[in-house]
Order: sequence, then C-alpha cells, then structure tokens
Amino acid sequence: MNNFKYKTLFKSISEQIDLPDNAVIADLGCKDATFLLAFQEAFFGKIKSAVGVDITDKWFKDVKYKKPIKLEVMNCSKKLKFDDNTFDFVFTKDMFECVQDKDFLVGEIHRILKPGGVVICVNCDWDSVVYNGENKELISKAIHAYAVTKQPWMEDLDSWIGRRMYGFFNKSKLFYSTVSVHNVVETEYNEGTFGYELSKDIAWLHKENTGALSKEEYDEFIGNLQAAQNSGKYIFSKPYYIYKGVKI
Repeated sequence: MNNFKYKTLFKSISEQIDLPDNAVIADLGCKDATFLLAFQEAFFGKIKSAVGVDITDKWFKDVKYKKPIKLEVMNCSKKLKFDDNTFDFVFTKDMFECVQDKDFLVGEIHRILKPGGVVICVNCDWDSVVYNGENKELISKAIHAYAVTKQPWMEDLDSWIGRRMYGFFNKSKLFYSTVSVHNVVETEYNEGTFGYELSKDIAWLHKENTGALSKEEYDEFIGNLQAAQNSGKYIFSKPYYIYKGVKI
C-alpha cells in the first residue's frame, strides 16, 4: 500500500474499524473498488465476504479482484438488495451527496447492518477545498462551479455533504454517532496527486458546455496552479469528514 494515493486518508479510516473474524462488509458506491481492495489487504484473513456496488459497471472492467470480493450494479437511492442484518461493516465514500433521499439511505444502511455493526461515510466539504494561486476569484469560481454543477448521472448534489453527514445519521436516532476530519494537504502539483487530478476533473465543465466555466477560464485556472508550483507557492487542501455510526 506504499504507493496508495489515499494512504493517509485510509489510515485515518482504518484506525476506526475493528472487524470481527469472518466479517461481511459492503462498499456502497464503490466505483473502481479502490477502498474495498484496500480493506481486503489491511484486514487480510478477517473478511469472509466483501461486496462493492455502484450504479454502473463501467468502473468494474479494469478492477483486479478475486474472492472474497464481488461487484454488483445497484442503485443506492432505492431499497438495497440485501437482507436485514447482513453486514458487520458498511462503507461509503463520495456517494451520499448524489442521493436525493438521504434519510431513506440512512434507514437502509441501518437495516442491512447487524446489531452493533459499523458504518463509515467519508465525504469532502467542497466549500473548504483550497488551491493557492494569484487569481483568487477565478480559482474560487472553478472550485465552486465544479462543486455545484450536477453531472448527468447524479440524482442530487450537495456540496456541503461533509459537514452534514453527522446530522443525517444522528437525527435518525438509529446510531451512536461520532465524526472526525482528515485534511489532505499537498505542496506539489504533480500527476497522481489529489490537487492535480481534481484540476483535470474540473475540465468537464467546459468540455460538456455546462456554461459554468469557459475553456479560457479553465486554461487560466490551470495556468495559475502551474505558476504557483513553479514559484514554490503551490498548496492544495481538501478536508474529508469521516462519519462513524454504530447500529443501535
């Protein structure tokens, strides 16, 4: 796991997990199973079954996985196709903000967890994402536009989901709830880093003609980041809120 991009974030998450032997776990909105594979490695020998689900299988084709992992297509905004009291641990990352009826999903997670089972939900707080650069207004505009512009596959979009996750679960009175924050901080703008990859993701705003950011604005945004890197002034910061709930 030495080259794992999410190494420090995963450490903050895994330190809060104590899986029983023969654990049954699920990752809702698993995308390319990055975290499911990391859990398999970190808790080797303790996991009996691990299932990752996503709304599409387009991310599955290049995933190198084997038992006990299996991947399924499932819409997490609907009733989950799992029996009651199935899982010891349920994980989600960057998924809750895309689901419209979040209270329903909280109830579904409670239903599929075993008594005393644990859910961990990890979400960014987009209004707290930071890049350094000379043009403050443009950089803020690019981040905000990306955070609030809904992509076609999204049912909903809540850029404040990081700070709201605790409330969604705690108000249900179905879980013992705690929350912590892991802040990713980078001082290099290089391929493979969080900041670099996010800046490339932001390009879809002009490529898809959303009207939220022009190509000229995007090019200037990237130029600002490159200039900050070249002058030794670059910094990127992204807070991940880690919600942990224990089923009551």
